[in-house]
Amino acid sequence: MPTSASIILFVFGGLMVLISLLGSGFSVREISFPRISPVIRSTAALLGAGLVVTSIVLLANKDSGKTVAYPPPGTAPQKSVQPSLPAPPSSQPPAQPSSAAPPQPPSSAPVPGAPRSSGATASLLAHVPDTIRPSCSDGDASKFPASVVAVVACTPAGGFPVIYAQFVDDISTQGGFQRLVSNVTFTQSSCGPTVPLSGRQKYNNGGKVVGELACHQDPGDGDAYLTWSSEDVKIIAQAHAPLASYGQLLAWWKNAGPLHGTAT
Repeated sequence: MPTSASIILFVFGGLMVLISLLGSGFSVREISFPRISPVIRSTAALLGAGLVVTSIVLLANKDSGKTVAYPPPGTAPQKSVQPSLPAPPSSQPPAQPSSAAPPQPPSSAPVPGAPRSSGATASLLAHVPDTIRPSCSDGDASKFPASVVAVVACTPAGGFPVIYAQFVDDISTQGGFQRLVSNVTFTQSSCGPTVPLSGRQKYNNGGKVVGELACHQDPGDGDAYLTWSSEDVKIIAQAHAPLASYGQLLAWWKNAGPLHGTAT
């Protein structure tokens, strides 16, 4: 309700109260107020008091409805944000991506565990005798350590199945030989033409010791096996034949390479 209406009610109510108070009659010199009946006076008093109270309540409610917005507790007052200006253009030209390929490390000796290459296989085949080389192909390297760089398996006519493995250095060559004979218990100091086959010996070529030779019978397939190392070229070879052909295998080995050594 507008403020003016509240004031009018207040004034009108005040007049009603005043009339009820003056209703008994009075006179001041020329001014006189007539006497009003008690019923009208009581009604005027009640009506006036009600109007006064109503106007006061309306005014109080109007004042209490005015609220002031405060920021919620814990909220910092907002600061004006200055618009960012664009950065001045750089005088330096943008960097161009380099099209040059990264430098490649220099080539070196074969790395143990690296994939076998055709070059390493060709180098290994160069040490295989001419009578055996045409029957050779890539061999299974699973029985050799990671330091092997090339393996070929050969089945020459008039000979015996043989496998050659190329290693990277002397230590890996010796380790590869030991791995092939690790399950053999040797009781002989040489590999002669007769059984039992459990010998291990040094052998030479041209009067110079070049590696080791081991002979044994495999308990799985029963064949006779010859395993030998040629440490000067870092190659290990292994051939096998039926036990009854062991003498022929030993004779064939002397010309099987990779060095043409003679057992001593």
